[in-house]
Amino acid sequence: MTEKLKREVFETSRVSEYFTDKEMRAQIGYSQNFWPIAILRELIDNALDACEAAGVPPVIEVTVENDVIAVDDNGGGIPDHVVKRSMDYLYRVSDKAYYIAPTRGQMGNALKVIYAAPYVMTGHGHVEIIAQRIKHHITVKHDRITGQPDINYETSAFVKNGTFVKIQWENSTRLLFEPEVEFYTITPPTPAELISGYAVFNPHATFILNGDRHQPTNTAWEKWRPDMPTSAHWYNTETLRDLIAGYLAKERNNGHQKTIREFVSEFRGLAGTAKQKKVAGNYARETITMFEQGGDIDTEKLGDLLAAMQKESKPPKPKLLGVIGQEHITRWLINKGASENSIRYSKRLGFDERGMPFVFEHGFAINNNDNARHMLVVGINWSPVIGSIPDENMRQAVQYARIDPADPLLTIFHISQPRIEFMDRGKTKTQL
Repeated sequence: MTEKLKREVFETSRVSEYFTDKEMRAQIGYSQNFWPIAILRELIDNALDACEAAGVPPVIEVTVENDVIAVDDNGGGIPDHVVKRSMDYLYRVSDKAYYIAPTRGQMGNALKVIYAAPYVMTGHGHVEIIAQRIKHHITVKHDRITGQPDINYETSAFVKNGTFVKIQWENSTRLLFEPEVEFYTITPPTPAELISGYAVFNPHATFILNGDRHQPTNTAWEKWRPDMPTSAHWYNTETLRDLIAGYLAKERNNGHQKTIREFVSEFRGLAGTAKQKKVAGNYARETITMFEQGGDIDTEKLGDLLAAMQKESKPPKPKLLGVIGQEHITRWLINKGASENSIRYSKRLGFDERGMPFVFEHGFAINNNDNARHMLVVGINWSPVIGSIPDENMRQAVQYARIDPADPLLTIFHISQPRIEFMDRGKTKTQL
């Protein structure tokens, strides 16, 4: 009698799916030669947000050398529980997922990516995060038996202000300074070019790259901060539904039930008791669970609440988003070698067809160096874009102006807006 094979049922972790080239390309939005600079940008975005939320002029120090990428800031410090949750790859961890506001941060999951990207490229990685008196050590290596990344996590005491993040990433220095570029492809910016972009879009911040310091022009400059209340006028029923769903999911874990009045009070112009009563009406003492309907959200009820919130509050004016200004942009252009007589600056403030406020600023100049190539710097919400221009209208503007890459020109585009409609998961293409 022929013996039969008794097959075992094996399990494969879904965590390993995140640690793949395909997933990293989707999350970061670029091919591997862009990963180090894209992650550096995300870390700087988070550092700037942390400083602004803490109410201090940002001082961001970046070190890129010997296959180490490090970013140090003077913000409030990333909380311990956020670091711990970031290592759970069954969930995405972000405070920007459902709120609509003009904030930086393209990926919204930077910590998960900085653990995974070096591992995908080299088979291992090590990250240190120092914040709020704790040093976090995260090491990732491949476990051949389970077929998944093995994440080792340890902590130790360490006294330091702000947040310090250090990534040990084999071959990262070469990729940052001498990226592998195929013919007719976009070249990733160098760290110096990236920092230069941040400097033009953030007049209040000090940037230090390997000891080279970029001084701020106005530490008192104001923009829409990450900790400012969002506006009901920036939502529609669908986006508010997502926010409510996020709160309800969180309630299932921590047990706290947010009342309608508590929810309403989080929006700009609705902090007053009288307005909260008027908006919430007979539902003032109800919790937001009243919108839950058989595992879904009652959009009809939610639409009524949104209409009342919008009626009792005013849409924020575009200038509240923050205007970089002619003085700062002019100074930056001059520092880059612009002929002062050639400098042109323009801005436009308004509302788009969705009712979203925006501030669009443009700077242009001729470089005194006739041998210089065209320098184009594009920014969205005070963060420089890397790679190609993300918006077709901006690309066409450059083409209509008949600007050649070899022309000694300096061009700046910047737009700030609460809800940027990105057309891909990596948030590299948009339609403004």
